[in-house]
Amino acid sequence: MFTFSGLPYDANMPAIVWALYLVAAVLYCSPMTIGFIRNVEYKWPLYFGNLLAGWTGIGWAYCLYYAIFADREHAPSQPVALAA
Repeated sequence: MFTFSGLPYDANMPAIVWALYLVAAVLYCSPMTIGFIRNVEYKWPLYFGNLLAGWTGIGWAYCLYYAIFADREHAPSQPVALAA
């Protein structure tokens, strides 16, 4: 049976692993976050596309590309009312 008894133990290893998980989660969610902040036209399909195909890498790269370069949703323009 293989054991790790001969290897040095680092007490900070769990913190490092959790920090790496946090960084990976932030990177994985970045296309969704960018898409919602920019208010892109198809933000909900972007959200579900990233959840379902983002793990492939190619799907994540496409979602990131779309989130950055897609057109923004056209909000109805409202006239600005100046104080009378």
